[in-house]
Amino acid sequence: VRFRRALSLAIHRYEINQVVYFRLVQESNNTVLAESPLYRPEYQNDWVQFDIELANRLLDELGLSERDDRGVRLLADGRPLEIVVQTAGESTEQTDVLELVHDSWLQAGIKLYSIPSTREVFRNRIFSGDAIMSIWSGLENGIPTAENSPMALAPTSKYQYQWPQWGAYYESSGTSGEEPELPAARELLALSNQWSQAVTHEERVQIWHKMLDINRDRMFTIGIVNHVPHPVVVNNSLHNVPETGFYDIAPGAYFGIYKPDTF
Repeated sequence: VRFRRALSLAIHRYEINQVVYFRLVQESNNTVLAESPLYRPEYQNDWVQFDIELANRLLDELGLSERDDRGVRLLADGRPLEIVVQTAGESTEQTDVLELVHDSWLQAGIKLYSIPSTREVFRNRIFSGDAIMSIWSGLENGIPTAENSPMALAPTSKYQYQWPQWGAYYESSGTSGEEPELPAARELLALSNQWSQAVTHEERVQIWHKMLDINRDRMFTIGIVNHVPHPVVVNNSLHNVPETGFYDIAPGAYFGIYKPDTF
């Protein structure tokens, strides 16, 4: 967990916001948005500040204090600390962000390489367990209530790229993938199952907060920004389209949540 925290602290999110998003987004962990009744500031802000000094200290504590002549840290076996990040190759937005992450990670002695590919190849590398790290969008539903399922916070699907083998194990009832080995991941699965059996709103709220807090603390995913605005072009003769709204596949099927038959 110290390594994941160091990676997060070595990302200059403010610079990414300025350069890629024209200061229109919020620097954040991968968590619920402020509009959600489940939001707490620490979910968004912990381990998000750009702090190279602390990142370097955490990495030194892990025994990664030796560096090569490029300034890249060396692993225990002498190999340089190089992280290959898989991308689907579909978005210049993601590659632009990774270029900036590459620059700030170098200050912590970590070398980043990004490998673009087709989505099929991208997913196959992740599903097989060959990917060290990948970049993708975060929580599908950023404005959940306690009545929405928290399964996205637990290893329940191979399409959760931070733990595809654990997700495949859950989906297949143990016939494929690997059983989660980290206690925190097993706890998240147990909490997700408890939510499905909870009978009161208060129980579901409590479970959600426990799961959000575990993800905040253990940093299974490293969020960069959220609240990215999505412009939508509408013909002047089309009426009753909301001026602002929530635009995502879940919940609401993009425009579906606003009853497009009334446009």
